[in-house]
Amino acid sequence: MATVINVPGDFPTITAAIAAAAPFDTIRVAPGTYNETVIVNKTIQLLGAQAGVDARTRPGTAGAESIISAVNASGTVQLTATHAVIDGFTIQNNTAGPGIVTAAAGSGYWIFSNIIRNNTFGIYLNSDTILESQVRHNFFISNNQAGAGSGNGVFSENGANFWVDENLFTGHATSSVNFAPITPGAVNAVVSNNTMITDNSIAVTNASNIKIADNLQTNSQGSAIFFGGNSSNVDIEGNAILNGVSNAVRVTTAFVGTPNTNIRMKNNTISGNAVAGLNLDTGAYAVGGTSLALDATNNYWGSPTGPAPIGTGDAVIDPDGVAVVTPFLTEPPVDVTIPQSLLTTGPIMVSSSPIQTAAVLLLNDDAVSTALFTITAYDLSTGIKVPFAVFPFNIPPQQLRYQEIAVGGTFVYELEFSIVGTSQGTVSVWNLDVNKVQILGLRLVAAEIYVLQQSFPTVD
Repeated sequence: MATVINVPGDFPTITAAIAAAAPFDTIRVAPGTYNETVIVNKTIQLLGAQAGVDARTRPGTAGAESIISAVNASGTVQLTATHAVIDGFTIQNNTAGPGIVTAAAGSGYWIFSNIIRNNTFGIYLNSDTILESQVRHNFFISNNQAGAGSGNGVFSENGANFWVDENLFTGHATSSVNFAPITPGAVNAVVSNNTMITDNSIAVTNASNIKIADNLQTNSQGSAIFFGGNSSNVDIEGNAILNGVSNAVRVTTAFVGTPNTNIRMKNNTISGNAVAGLNLDTGAYAVGGTSLALDATNNYWGSPTGPAPIGTGDAVIDPDGVAVVTPFLTEPPVDVTIPQSLLTTGPIMVSSSPIQTAAVLLLNDDAVSTALFTITAYDLSTGIKVPFAVFPFNIPPQQLRYQEIAVGGTFVYELEFSIVGTSQGTVSVWNLDVNKVQILGLRLVAAEIYVLQQSFPTVD
């Protein structure tokens, strides 16, 4: 009969509890910080204090979380047994590797409701392909530590049969989800219902049989969906790709020299992307034989007149004429409501204090909606904006967050605040000296913080 083992009640460490567990046992881990590499080599459930609580809506308060932290190139948490489950943890600060690894010798892994942050990358997702592995209800935050795979939320290069669903991604330098199998082949994956805010690409290289559906990608810092070459049978359906700094969909042979084939994109809302809605490199998509033209019909391109150069919407750049974009939709098919704003303090000169701190208060004054606040700190000392710190906060309704940021190493700095999910978020900033005393004259209340961009789009 399966039993429940408690940490630290029955065993002081997670590792000791796993060693004592039998197959199908449940290990429950109390709040606290566990500085150990965790290897789940048995078919068990490993449940943190927040098991079953969607990580996308959790404040991540230290006293309420079961936190696993270890520096290990092989991963902080390693799932090596088929059907292993990890649910309800915070996994953070691995400066040498991923937060979670699933072994290529097993499958059927369940990774649910975890906050995964500040690792080299989030999850190294591998499988023997026999059973579907699921990654659901997790919050991936700025997994950008230096090293191989840096900047990916979910990265897979071995195995297949994955479902990545209903996760939140923010702050990644490379990609939110990256399928790049070493041996080209069918990944058999679905990436659905995720939210990527100020994040990076869903990237596909050397991979086939993938569905990318019903995701929200806003303010993407690269092409929201990116093809690196030699990928086929990919469906892009029902996504909202809004206000990115580059392309909504980019098709290239950047990583392998082979064109992509059989890509189909329909019923997407594509609007406000700075470069293009669809951008194909010369020679990046092959038509002929069993490969059909890139079917990009029945999408909304941000204007009822269609994509540029046909109309005034997000552009379609297609030098080889391999994409079909008409008929197009004249109104959005995807229902999206995402109030968002981008605020800035403007340049602030550091005083003569040798150590100086910017203190920030973030208030979500919305009575209903949880909102994502992201602070980005820039050094302007050389005349060029160079980011040096990013702090994301998922703040529940009518709650406050306080954050201190060391700015004494700069001559001039700027703080930018992205607020997504509410029109009722406010920010105030003041500077503290070495004794944490407010520096008179260096304080900005909410009304004094400049609005760079504010929009409350409702896509019906």
